Amino acid sequence: MDHGPADNRLLDDDEIMQICFVTDDLERSLKWFSELTGKAPGPIGKAADPDEAQAVYHGEPATVSARLAMFKFRNIDVEFLEPGPEKSAWRDVLEARGPGCHHIAFRTRNMSRRTAFFAAHGHANLQQAEFDGGHGRYAYYDTEPQLGVQIELLEWNDDMEPQGR
Repeated sequence: MDHGPADNRLLDDDEIMQICFVTDDLERSLKWFSELTGKAPGPIGKAADPDEAQAVYHGEPATVSARLAMFKFRNIDVEFLEPGPEKSAWRDVLEARGPGCHHIAFRTRNMSRRTAFFAAHGHANLQQAEFDGGHGRYAYYDTEPQLGVQIELLEWNDDMEPQGR
């Protein structure tokens, strides 16, 4: 897949949108974090169904599933995600290290250019798919050797740039 020329930067905005923790028991993790922070989580959601998601895992079409919920803070969202049983970027981390931090997320307006940026810097695209509801997409990049977690990019249809620019 041609992603166009690499860009010389990663960030479109000067903020981290999200930090995510994978868990083997979503309800237990939500209860614990809610008691710790005094905040209530948002509703439990899910990854998009396979036909909508059009997921790719390690370069191959894949079926991936997850249940998730967010805690909204003024400056960042904290996500808890319980992966389904199939192989996925989420399941890989949970099986390798157990529950813990999976990724930090940044918003992008041009997933194609940012994917080229990551590739030019030696960071493979581990998994990508469309959001549940079809209003955008996500992608995870292998930054674990340098950062200890993956980087996720989030792109929404309503503010994306023409791709390949």
